[in-house]
Amino acid sequence: MRKQSDIIRELQDRLNAAEAICQDLLSHLYDSEAQGRIKFDDYRIKYTQEAIERREAEAKAKQLRDNFNTAKADFRDIAEANFWTLVFLNDKERQEKLDDIWSTITDSLVLPEDAKRPQHIVPELTVDQLINRRAELLDSINRTNATQYNDTIEHCNQSKTDFAKNMKRERDKQIAEINRKDGLSESERQRQVSETQAYFDREIKKHLLEMNRQISSAEVSLKRLDDHKAELAKVQQTLAKQLTH
Repeated sequence: MRKQSDIIRELQDRLNAAEAICQDLLSHLYDSEAQGRIKFDDYRIKYTQEAIERREAEAKAKQLRDNFNTAKADFRDIAEANFWTLVFLNDKERQEKLDDIWSTITDSLVLPEDAKRPQHIVPELTVDQLINRRAELLDSINRTNATQYNDTIEHCNQSKTDFAKNMKRERDKQIAEINRKDGLSESERQRQVSETQAYFDREIKKHLLEMNRQISSAEVSLKRLDDHKAELAKVQQTLAKQLTH
């Protein structure tokens, strides 16, 4: 077993050789032994373990600050976009809603340990704001055709059933025709059956996805209509109170 002193001496020899090679290369690069030495000393200072750890800590701190600043900006934008939701909540409900917004934004972010949700003040409503919002809501409600959306949902649900039934019937018909064909090897027959099956499966799935997309879109529009009606009632109630004071 090699002595520890021999191992240390060998490592020191290799380190000396590596330093000599680096200095020699830097001297050639800068065409000056003095400049090469200066650059080598600069590298040696810059890449001490302490310096590396300090730079890593600074980079991490900067990333945390950047994450926090981004989160605060996103929080402000989303909170402002939710003004008409927040304004009708009591203080407890409002803080819970703001907490939910902050949690959603920061869920996948690493923040400084002392990072806290920014405060957000929802200003008191004015009569002009209420009148303008009432006009916006009425316009949206009047332009929404609930019957059309309900018909779309009913039609798409029925279409999913009818389309799948018809396509499966046609699929079985074509597969039966393939099985009745003469002169086909078993492998060729199986290939044609598999291709036919795959084609109809794709078409059924494609139609199903499209119908579900239309249903989802119609449901979103109906939900927005219900939300606007509920908000309109709050707007009109608040407006009536403001006008009677």
